[in-house]
Amino acid sequence: MREINGIPSVVEGTAYWAHILVPNTRFEPQKFELNLAVSDEVFQLFSDAGYYGCHAAGTKDFSPDAVVVFQKFAHLKDGTPNPSPRLVNSDNEDIDVALGNGSRVKVQWSHREYPMRGSGNMVLRAEPVAVQVIDLVEYGEVSNGSSSTTLEF
Repeated sequence: MREINGIPSVVEGTAYWAHILVPNTRFEPQKFELNLAVSDEVFQLFSDAGYYGCHAAGTKDFSPDAVVVFQKFAHLKDGTPNPSPRLVNSDNEDIDVALGNGSRVKVQWSHREYPMRGSGNMVLRAEPVAVQVIDLVEYGEVSNGSSSTTLEF
């Protein structure tokens, strides 16, 4: 399996507060995002590599497990819409559902790096490319704005 900074490019866990096909509009800038409860080992890999959005076990009220946050900006700096991550079933076929808390998923991700506003430091972010549903907890349907992506599941 391909790795990014020593971390598997596909990780598995339990999804919480997922906004995969439709960005989270509660905050600016809007983002596609997924809080993924992961094993301590996977968490440590992301944390040791310096990725933003790593929360140790017991620090989030929705899961006793460690959490890694995957985020992708919904718009580019020039305002152009950014395609959503793909959401697929176990056969890698695009699906059109909203993930409920507790869904078991695999996340294919990519590395993004950009300057932190005003500090000169770089932010490392795990950006979702595609999410494969292993065990769905569904809470509603959404429209699909996903793009064509080569999947590694």
